[in-house]
Amino acid sequence: MQRPIIVGKIKDFAWDAMKDKWGCGALIVFLSSLLTFIVPAIPAAFLEENSFPLLVCNLVTTITTTGILFGFYVCFLDNARQKPLSTATLFTAFRDMNYFLKVIATEFLQYIFIFLWSLLLIVPGIIKMYSYSMTELILADHPEYSPLQAITASKEMMYGHRMQLFYLQIAFSLWFLLTLVTFGIACLWVSPYYLTAKSKLYLEIKDRQEKKAGLDEIVPADPVK
Repeated sequence: MQRPIIVGKIKDFAWDAMKDKWGCGALIVFLSSLLTFIVPAIPAAFLEENSFPLLVCNLVTTITTTGILFGFYVCFLDNARQKPLSTATLFTAFRDMNYFLKVIATEFLQYIFIFLWSLLLIVPGIIKMYSYSMTELILADHPEYSPLQAITASKEMMYGHRMQLFYLQIAFSLWFLLTLVTFGIACLWVSPYYLTAKSKLYLEIKDRQEKKAGLDEIVPADPVK
């Protein structure tokens, strides 16, 4: 019988994993924010509102920032594996065009699925958000997966574990509140801490499922529902 996953221990692990890395973690958050929010706003300031060039610019920046955000998650997956933090990891999605397009398609499909489930009721949409929450980490570990395979693998992985992610978020609630009262400044340190903990939860679940199945990896079998 496997021991239960204890959220408190995951949180403690993440704290220890951030030791001597708070500065680098904050730098990664700052750079990702700069690249995804501030830089894309610059061309918009010089283009005519509702113009075709502005629409093209918005499309390009949206696609590019999606790739940056993917790398942002991968940074702290590396940290949970006790690998060095590196700002270069932010550009993981751009290592080749096929992988970049796969990342973009995966994120797009997630948004579509969550949106469609949310049309039924808000609760099904929230449940699906938790079900698909490990998609980026799975795709980082399995670049050979198609977008649907990565999303389905996350759904299968999180079946029976969604509440553990919810409890983890509850455990970080005061840290999230600190981010609000500091007008986002605390996010420079809270985001690395939380994403390292989330990544550790992913690794714990992944390890347990692999041991249970007697396999070296999680292979999705069913289509997304």
